[in-house]
Amino acid sequence: MTDDALKETITHIAEPVATSLGLVIWGVEIVRAGRTVVRLFVDVPFSTATDTQPAPAPIDNDDTDAPALVALSASLGQCEEISRHVALALEVEDTIPEAYVLEVSTPGLTRLFFSLDQMRHYMGDVVEARLLRAVAINEGTPEGPNPSHGGPRRIWRGELLAVEDDSFTLAPATISPEGDVLPEALPPVVIPWEAVRRASRMYIFRQPQKPGKGRAKAPANKPAASKGKADAANKPGKTKKSKSNGSEENL
Repeated sequence: MTDDALKETITHIAEPVATSLGLVIWGVEIVRAGRTVVRLFVDVPFSTATDTQPAPAPIDNDDTDAPALVALSASLGQCEEISRHVALALEVEDTIPEAYVLEVSTPGLTRLFFSLDQMRHYMGDVVEARLLRAVAINEGTPEGPNPSHGGPRRIWRGELLAVEDDSFTLAPATISPEGDVLPEALPPVVIPWEAVRRASRMYIFRQPQKPGKGRAKAPANKPAASKGKADAANKPGKTKKSKSNGSEENL
């Protein structure tokens, strides 16, 4: 079975139980690196009213007098229930003959995009696109690529500006070690979806600024040496080790 066929099979198995829990299938990822890992991502549906915010899913509350609680993400219990259902179906049908690991989770903040429609909800966010082939700015346009733009790249990062039927547009940017988004002095780049190997939203964590170091104190003036006998209080004392914890104390 090909990876695409396996993704469709897992989606078909998981969709009914996810729907019953008020969730949707975000996507399926197959990783084959030493062993097969099947990652199933589930999420709350986007609200049809605003089309921008996830629709809250109800949470059971034993206290009937307390206000109802809502969740903006799938719960651990929901992921476990879907995992049990999918794992049992895969075992019964012997869908994956080799050893595999099944992971069911939410997409998280740095979520993968499995379609252009998913990207439409994240306009203005920073996206990283890893490509199957290098793509240049103005590729496929009458102007053509401009050497001053630095040539084609296989990795583009930048603010998501637009999503079309078969491509999306990024404003190129770099991310500093401190978490600053620094726009590049480049025109937007249009990336065909067919050239994308992996596209994901980047969650930018701004590093907290380190507190400034205060001015170092000037070392205290050493007392002038006395011609007489040194004060007994200034004599270095002998030390001994305590039997209880090995710490040192002055005699």
